[in-house]
Amino acid sequence: MRFRSKTRYLHSPLDLRRSIIRLRHQFSYPYLTLLKLFIQDLQWPSLHWSYDFPLPEPLDPKDITENEALFDSHHPNLYNLRYVPIWTLRDNSLRAIYRIYEVFMTREFVLLRSKWAIRSTQDPCDPHPVRYAMLASIVEELGRAFNWRLKHGQRRNRMNVERTMENPWPDFEPEVVPDWTRDVPAIREEDLRDLPEHLVQNSMLVLEDGGCENF
Repeated sequence: MRFRSKTRYLHSPLDLRRSIIRLRHQFSYPYLTLLKLFIQDLQWPSLHWSYDFPLPEPLDPKDITENEALFDSHHPNLYNLRYVPIWTLRDNSLRAIYRIYEVFMTREFVLLRSKWAIRSTQDPCDPHPVRYAMLASIVEELGRAFNWRLKHGQRRNRMNVERTMENPWPDFEPEVVPDWTRDVPAIREEDLRDLPEHLVQNSMLVLEDGGCENF
């Protein structure tokens, strides 16, 4: 009994016990679901092999606009999966950037993923001009937002630095935006023809009151 009581509180790096508990909330077969998260969409071995999940099929702006149901169906069980370590291990920054784009269009958790350096976000080479411009702007804005927080002592590894009178601006290594964002073309008027009229003002995409200088 003593051995059982001690092992009850042991945790693996992937926290399998809690993962099963979390998956039970939404899945009839949590063990099978967990197994699928380990082996789903595995790539054939190659020089560029990655264990990351592939990028879901990108949603067209005119389809995702104010369509929360489509977002939910495109990312089923996202809330619970974000707390399952094997899922977060196989997630990546580009997938998260696409989710942020979709959240913007429907009217997520990147800051504390310290391994997701902004500079490492791959160029999606997205064929849709509106989506591509939004993705680039999101990456640039994340870089600015992260650096503002780093400047004020917050750290992505949660080891925050307290600001003092002697050291009001702690040293930090700034996040660097990848070069590809500078080469993404600006949104043209003809790119906005399929979007609802209330999202277009003066030939520009407007996602918030007062507009946004990036679009």
